[in-house]
Amino acid sequence: MTDNRTPDGRTPDGRSVEAGIATMEGYLLWQAEIERTRTEAQAFVDALDWPTTAQREELVDLLARRQLDLSRMIVSRIAARALQLREEYQHRYEHLKRRVVAYAVAAVAVLVFLNVLLLTS
Repeated sequence: MTDNRTPDGRTPDGRSVEAGIATMEGYLLWQAEIERTRTEAQAFVDALDWPTTAQREELVDLLARRQLDLSRMIVSRIAARALQLREEYQHRYEHLKRRVVAYAVAAVAVLVFLNVLLLTS
C-alpha cells in the first residue's frame, strides 16, 4: 500500500490525516451516544407494565429521540464554548507573544548599547 499524502501530511482530497481521525472519532462517539440513549430508553420502558408492544416501541423511540436532541444541544453548546475559548486564548497568546518579542528586542538593544559604551571607553 502506498502513502499518497502530500509533504504537509494531507491526503489527495486535501484533508489532513488528523482531521480524518477526528471525524471518525466523532462519528464513533455519536454512534455510542445513540446506543446509550436507546438502551436507557429501553430500560425505562421495560420498567412500565402498562404499554403494549407497539406502545413500548413508540415510547422507546420517543425517549431516545428526545435524549438525542438534548445531547445534540449540549454538544453544540460545548463546541461553541470551546471555539469561543480558543479565540480568547489565541488572542491572549498573540498579545503575550508580541510583549515577549518587544522585551527581547529591547533587551538586545540595551545589550548592544552597553557593548558599544564599553568598547568606546
